[in-house]
Amino acid sequence: MRIMIALEHVVDTPMLGGAPYPVALDITMTLPIGRYAVVSPDPIARKPAIDLLAGLRPPTSGHVVRGGSCSWPIGRAGFVRGKLSGRQIVALISRLYHLDYRFCIYLVESMLTLPEYLDEFVEHWPATARQEFGYILPLLPTFDIYVVDGTFPYRKDRFTLLWRALFEQRIDGRMLLLSTVRKSEVDEFCDTALILNQGLIEIESQLDEVLRKFPLRPDINDTGRGQPEPLVDDQFA
Repeated sequence: MRIMIALEHVVDTPMLGGAPYPVALDITMTLPIGRYAVVSPDPIARKPAIDLLAGLRPPTSGHVVRGGSCSWPIGRAGFVRGKLSGRQIVALISRLYHLDYRFCIYLVESMLTLPEYLDEFVEHWPATARQEFGYILPLLPTFDIYVVDGTFPYRKDRFTLLWRALFEQRIDGRMLLLSTVRKSEVDEFCDTALILNQGLIEIESQLDEVLRKFPLRPDINDTGRGQPEPLVDDQFA
């Protein structure tokens, strides 16, 4: 089985809350292609671990080697910002990843609920439009490793249906690292747990048992109660 991520004597103790936090303590391991749910008894561990595995920052010592290209974290707030129009951002990604701009802008226009905002600076877009745009952008290139740090689109609308269809196409036969608080998303997309526990990182194939030990916050669709968290207007500002 193809190895996608290898950790070689990795020590990772980033500063969190003014103190070093043990994400990895002398870890040597390999992660083959798979669909991993990133879980931990301490939720604060997930974000720095995603940053480490996705290559957003180096470890304190040791090496993290990826066997292919890796997406930026899908669903993480703050990746759509600045004084650029939507079309300029799509053009930038097209150049960086050697994509056909005309096809990319066609795809974005076809998926967005409000494509008329593409000519305006994204800082002037309504929050829902920025959120949709932020979900689409990491699916324009084809990566070997897809990383999700947040929840998936949850509204039962046209955009969500189109986005999920494209996402499922992109991750087919590729690696997925999913950090989410919604158990329904883990149940749908993952079959293996990547456990972070006080500097240890372990792979566990018995995902259901891991989720019983480290339960996630249930999806409102699982409980039948509550409402989705509201979007704040500066979420992607």
